[in-house]
Amino acid sequence: MNLIEIVTIVVGAAAGYWVVSFLLGGAKKAAPSASSANAPAPEPAPAPGPASDWPAVLGVSADASPDDIRAAYQRLVSQYHPDKVASLGLELQEFASRKTQAINAAYAEALASRGGTP
Repeated sequence: MNLIEIVTIVVGAAAGYWVVSFLLGGAKKAAPSASSANAPAPEPAPAPGPASDWPAVLGVSADASPDDIRAAYQRLVSQYHPDKVASLGLELQEFASRKTQAINAAYAEALASRGGTP
């Protein structure tokens, strides 16, 4: 093997490692630089939508039983909980947080409409 072949193998292995680690691990946040320290703070996440539409949020009918409502709530929270996407990008984490807030509000409204407590 000559030097060019060795360099090609090393560079190819390094590039392949980087691609695989990027795809599996996601892009890591870069350390804040001096220019990003002056950047405006990100806008806060908007409040969840109106909870009066709880059947649509939970994916059940308006006359669903409390057990069906609870099962739908547990399924959705398990699917959208922010801890499930902790290793993914900030945008997905914020989306999961907003979605979970909307699910929680809808569940509380559903229980209140049935005379229960969350």
